[in-house]
Amino acid sequence: MSTQEIKNIINQYFDNDLSKAEEVILFTQLSQNEEAREYFKTLNLLRTVTDVTTVDYPDKLDEKIFSKLKTEEKPISAKPKYSKIFAAVSYGLALVLLALSIYFYTESIQYKNKLELTNYQVKKQNEMIQVLFNSLPQAEVRGTLENEIVIKSTMWGVKWKN
Repeated sequence: MSTQEIKNIINQYFDNDLSKAEEVILFTQLSQNEEAREYFKTLNLLRTVTDVTTVDYPDKLDEKIFSKLKTEEKPISAKPKYSKIFAAVSYGLALVLLALSIYFYTESIQYKNKLELTNYQVKKQNEMIQVLFNSLPQAEVRGTLENEIVIKSTMWGVKWKN
């Protein structure tokens, strides 16, 4: 193992992140690597010094600190005169836009209804044309070699000749 890897494992040991099996590997590596052993001793000394020098603060210290703090009061700024006008204009504009949107919405509904009615009428007229077309008698068309076209209709009884 490299010295850097061993140092990372030492850091994990002092953070209490190593399992027992990894601790055995760590101490085996420490017995073989002088630089890592010195690093371990330094961190162990640091840990001991911090444990010894830990001082409990008095309970009233927080109260003293908070009482010494000055609260900054925000200066009360006078609202400009135009802010009320701006608000009134904004509300007025909002009402106008609301009225316009309602108007255009109702207009679009009316156009939709007219379109549906027109579509219905076109369908009915198409059905009527189909009924009339199917009720007409068949026309008889005969061609001759003399370029004479005879159209005979049983409805009117008229013959046309060209």
